[in-house]
Amino acid sequence: MSIRENIEIYHSIDLDRFLEVLKSEHGSAEHPSQSGALIVDKLSFYSPRRLGDHISILGFNGIPIPDSVVEALVQHPELIPDNAFIRWTQEQELIFEGTLGELRQHQNDL
Repeated sequence: MSIRENIEIYHSIDLDRFLEVLKSEHGSAEHPSQSGALIVDKLSFYSPRRLGDHISILGFNGIPIPDSVVEALVQHPELIPDNAFIRWTQEQELIFEGTLGELRQHQNDL
């Protein structure tokens, strides 16, 4: 079964720095055959891009977004502040909607 997963970030972020974190801390690399896509944890996803009022990170070809992408968002408040609103969906199911601070707090509670 193919799924479509997407994370929307409603805050301005430095995409170059975010991509550098993914590369240096999580080993992301350019997808060998799909322009504009990356691979991390052996999973592909489309490189984050600006769409109107938000940044979109879209899963690639029905593959879930790698956990390392979410970890990079959560572990780097210097790149994306706590008050940044995010919406994370899989198909029509809402996985999370709230601020990045709330997601960080949820991770700390685990």
